[in-house]
Amino acid sequence: MLLEDISIEELKKMSYEQLNELALLVRNRIIETVSQNGGHLASNLGVVELTIALHKVFDSPKDKLIFDVSHQIYTHKLLTQRCKSFSTLRKFEGISGFARYSESAHDAFEAGHSSTAISAGLGYLEAKKEYPDEIGEVIAIVGDASIANGLSFEAINYLGDHKNQKMIIIINDNAMGISKNVGALARSYNHIRTKGKFRRLRNIIPLKIKKALKSTFYDINIFNSLGFQYFEKIDGHNIKEMIKYLTYAKNCKESVVLHIMTKKGKGYAFSENDKTGRWHGVDPFDIQTGNSLVQSKGKSFGKIIANYLQNYIATADNGHLLRIITPAMALGSGLDELARNCAREFIDVGLAEENATLMAASMAHAGLIPILFIYSTFLQRSYDELLHDIGRTNQHVVLCVDRAGIVENDGDTHQGIFDIAYLSSIPNFKILSPSTASQAVSMLKYAIEDCSGPVAIRYPKQNIEEEIKEFTYQPKWTILQEGNSYVITYGRLLQDVKQFFAENSIREGIVDASSIVPLDIECLNQVIMNSKKIIVYEEVIQTGCLGSKILQYLNDKNIHIHIKLIALHDTYLETGNRLELMKKYNISLEDLKKAIGDENASKFNG
Repeated sequence: MLLEDISIEELKKMSYEQLNELALLVRNRIIETVSQNGGHLASNLGVVELTIALHKVFDSPKDKLIFDVSHQIYTHKLLTQRCKSFSTLRKFEGISGFARYSESAHDAFEAGHSSTAISAGLGYLEAKKEYPDEIGEVIAIVGDASIANGLSFEAINYLGDHKNQKMIIIINDNAMGISKNVGALARSYNHIRTKGKFRRLRNIIPLKIKKALKSTFYDINIFNSLGFQYFEKIDGHNIKEMIKYLTYAKNCKESVVLHIMTKKGKGYAFSENDKTGRWHGVDPFDIQTGNSLVQSKGKSFGKIIANYLQNYIATADNGHLLRIITPAMALGSGLDELARNCAREFIDVGLAEENATLMAASMAHAGLIPILFIYSTFLQRSYDELLHDIGRTNQHVVLCVDRAGIVENDGDTHQGIFDIAYLSSIPNFKILSPSTASQAVSMLKYAIEDCSGPVAIRYPKQNIEEEIKEFTYQPKWTILQEGNSYVITYGRLLQDVKQFFAENSIREGIVDASSIVPLDIECLNQVIMNSKKIIVYEEVIQTGCLGSKILQYLNDKNIHIHIKLIALHDTYLETGNRLELMKKYNISLEDLKKAIGDENASKFNG
């Protein structure tokens, strides 16, 4: 059996033995490809049999298979005409690591953030009223972490009130989100909900009888209460058992919830035994040893900041007032050691960004100092809380915004290019961007001790080697190099520019604009007075960026100067590494060099 030769039509004809052989081929291909390209490994290995069973029973694309988050979609891609291109996974101009409409009609809904599947399914159910011949069954495949998110609850509540609309909800329960699940719902999933007699009978009595007996043998849960048929503890690696339950659900006239038990990382020992989330998303690795092939020196900004906070909690007079909050991103944000050593001050809310942000707002008002670690792309989900509950009331919340700027390989759903635009639209927010580790910890100390309102410290996914030298940070710009023209930039671009200028003997001025909001008007005026041209160089979208704020200031003051803005035109960035994307979208260092030499830069006339 060759994986490239398998079509969905052939899959439907296979015996259980052949389906299990197919599962082995798929799992090996996923391990092989991710070991070379990086990607989401554990989540995909856990749903191989489930995805095969779904395609055996249902008729995609008419039947809508909606994968929540869609970082577990690799098997689905391999089974839907993308096997031959699978080697390009997460590469520039290759196939995405997530669902994509443009790739296949089988990708029913695009997603990269959690808890979207049931709401998306509701949309299809409504459309089915108008297009009954084009839309069949609607199946939402949701993880046990995503089902606990408020968005999922909103959708379940709506579905429970519309008994005439049928959806099949698959809960993929592996007891892990990105890392170990948290919360009361997670604990409830770990209990066997049925009584002993029923567990002994479950494999020999018909499903319809199980339904009739649920009031006797089942503990009542939210799905029963809302009127859904609910079947629990289905073996997610037993294709035969899953096909039985899926077929029953397909033939039902009402909504059904199937609680499927899977093993995250199934079939690869290193991933199976992972308890921390190390194998959720991985860089290229050696299959035999499990060792990463990407040898990064130094520490990430997140780890450096976390280490500083750990010491601060232990030594500062107000250390006990700090609360370190993360929405299920302890490992990714570099907080794993802090979580162990500062359990009293550490809070993981699970996949619930809005809850985390609103909690932080009330903590601040009550006299605590909340520090919220969150990826730029996920912070978007909390815009209402940022605007309404933190900015409006000027609460002292510190945001550590990780993965700011271009994020490699995960594609358009995970780019950190929008945070300055949406944060700078909110009054009272300060936005800072460090270029060094020393600057990062000094900014954090400033944010904790010298600020009374909200502060966002944004930094990229980047490891840095540096001896940390703490100094007193103020939201001021620094002229690092004098010149006839000036490049104003910040964050990792600043280090790129300094190195590039040194290597190419470029003598133009360089300004470290580490404070994006507020502008350092004094330094900006000095640059304006001594420059024939200003170039503002950024790794974010143009709308709402630092350059746009400088232009607004020039307009307000009726200042005339040649100015060039190099930033991303308002767009979404596809999969690719940082340099490839910067080149494609004309924000590379070569583009900067060209702009410096361009005598036709536009003159801003106020």
